[in-house]
Amino acid sequence: MKNLSFLFVILFCTNLFSQENDINRSFSQFKLGALTGVNVTKSVGGLVLIEGNTNLASNINMKVMVGYSKIYKKEGYNVKGYGFSDIFKKYITGSYNVDRINYDVFPIAIGFEYFIMKDKLSPYIISEAGYNFYSFHVEESDIISGIGYYDTYDEIPAEYRNKPPAISNANSYLLGFGIGTNYKLSSVINLDIRYLYQFNKNIANTNQFLVGINF
Repeated sequence: MKNLSFLFVILFCTNLFSQENDINRSFSQFKLGALTGVNVTKSVGGLVLIEGNTNLASNINMKVMVGYSKIYKKEGYNVKGYGFSDIFKKYITGSYNVDRINYDVFPIAIGFEYFIMKDKLSPYIISEAGYNFYSFHVEESDIISGIGYYDTYDEIPAEYRNKPPAISNANSYLLGFGIGTNYKLSSVINLDIRYLYQFNKNIANTNQFLVGINF
């Protein structure tokens, strides 16, 4: 009987040790998450993210993220320019304001979460890096000033011959740093609340406020 009891204890301890090793082993857990929130520059835009993450250590997760966001960048500069009228057969000058640039951004990134503690409430520090695919639309307002009609290009005043400032469509890389917390809603579902400051090359840097779930 003693031998049987001893054997049971050995098997039970071995099973617990095996389960603990499975939990702590890298890439042994996988979770999906969806978050929504806002991008804040001087204006507010929307943001949606889909994430997948796995564990590298007991308190470190690696994640992959894709999403869509709307970023608004205020400008407020004046452009003086000219055009040629086929109707009047003359060069016409005028000016307009560039009020805002609206960006449609599709980010893809890889990141890491470091959990300060893991409990019902699990705060973490997050960092990420990736690439932004984007397009943009310029909001303009017309200014009724500087209108003139000229027969030849040489007659156009010099300040109306300058090209408007170019809006970059070059590669846009992102770097993000922030904090967040997971709140356990059930054994498999967590509420995820997060703040992230994101540097976006050639677009606009943003403050992101997000809330979502992972499971």
